[in-house]
Amino acid sequence: MIIVVGSLKGSPGATTLSLALADRWPLDGGDPVVVEADPAGGDVGARFTLAPGRGLVSLAAAGRRGEQSPRALDEHFQELPGGLQVLCAPAGAEQARQVVGELGSGGWSLLRAAAQAQDRPLIVDCGRLDPLSPAGPLLGSADVLLLIMRARNDELSHLAARMPVVQGWGLPAWYVVVVAEPGRSQGHRVREISRVLGPRVLGPVPYDTDAAGVLAGRRRTRAGIGRTKLGRTVAGIAGALATTAPAKAAPPARQALPPLPPDPVWPDAGPPMWTGA
Repeated sequence: MIIVVGSLKGSPGATTLSLALADRWPLDGGDPVVVEADPAGGDVGARFTLAPGRGLVSLAAAGRRGEQSPRALDEHFQELPGGLQVLCAPAGAEQARQVVGELGSGGWSLLRAAAQAQDRPLIVDCGRLDPLSPAGPLLGSADVLLLIMRARNDELSHLAARMPVVQGWGLPAWYVVVVAEPGRSQGHRVREISRVLGPRVLGPVPYDTDAAGVLAGRRRTRAGIGRTKLGRTVAGIAGALATTAPAKAAPPARQALPPLPPDPVWPDAGPPMWTGA
């Protein structure tokens, strides 16, 4: 199973959610690997002082050499405290864009084949999904896309404007994950978004500085994030994804979404966001 995590605007926490999903993935759902494929540069390696040349850089080099053995993939993974395995991107944006773009030359197919052979979910953090992103081709292999966003007017407007594009990707499944902002209840915004997108909306995912600190390597705790608000919420999302993995051979038909009006409005509260939807 391949889950792509990304955003349409800003930095609402795609890396944090990717790590949290892998951390809270069901024990009987396979051993997940987090793939950091953000063209803007990776964060995980610096957070946990990992080897900079091991990860996407070494995987892209293996793809250029034409390596075909999935068993050799373990040499590209690194392990975080607690045992989570990651495939890190380089920190520099220029090098990150290059190696993410090179995944299509063989490294990505090698990784995908190894994950399928070992029944391991891949959680791929693609950062911001703009039209020119070299991570765009990875969407063609995804089983699920998670679009991360905050319930702000600007981010909601970007979602509305790009909804036809998202539908056109033809993914087996995609969802919008709403991330709460500090000190603000997002329940009413999630209900408003759900009026348009229905069951495609997940959240709100709580703003949890303690759990985010653990996932960023700033806090150490024996309990991990399992008992945190973020951990409990993400465990539910991970469990649902693990039990509803679509079949790649016969992907389900995409559900028709309500048509977009010409000028969507995203209020802070009150009337529906999309009049007439």
